[in-house]
Amino acid sequence: MFHRLTRTPALFLGVLLLGGLTACDPEGLHSAEHAGPFPHESPSDAADVSLDQALSDYRVRLPEGVEDITYGARKALDGYPFNAQFSLPCDGVPAFVRDNRLVSAGKKTPDEVLTDVMDAGFTPGAGPAYTRAKGTKLPNVVAAVFERPGACRVFLGA
Repeated sequence: MFHRLTRTPALFLGVLLLGGLTACDPEGLHSAEHAGPFPHESPSDAADVSLDQALSDYRVRLPEGVEDITYGARKALDGYPFNAQFSLPCDGVPAFVRDNRLVSAGKKTPDEVLTDVMDAGFTPGAGPAYTRAKGTKLPNVVAAVFERPGACRVFLGA
């Protein structure tokens, strides 16, 4: 009986503390750390530039009708890393590739997007890969495209 009395106050105190933490942070612990200032910013990739600015800097044009856009871009880091992913109808992929002066790079998923591809649950090498055509004087960009029911998922990286 003595053990039961000492556990009850500890359990009550634990419930009180948990309730207090939930009331102070209803979105979950550290939720503000993942909220970025830019629309479409990926929760896993920080950005210090907007998506429009990054697309402009890398001279990438997204077609009308893209959905589920997420991106990360860090001008403050050496090399200005940029990555984006989005969905579009698969019949729009050839125009996207052409408009952005991308050429086929086989099936090997480019290293610049490999982690994002695997994190999204796709099998590396299961979709076509693209790279910016040589001699275009445009910033180097790579892409990998994966078909899924109803749409294609495109992963961009630089």
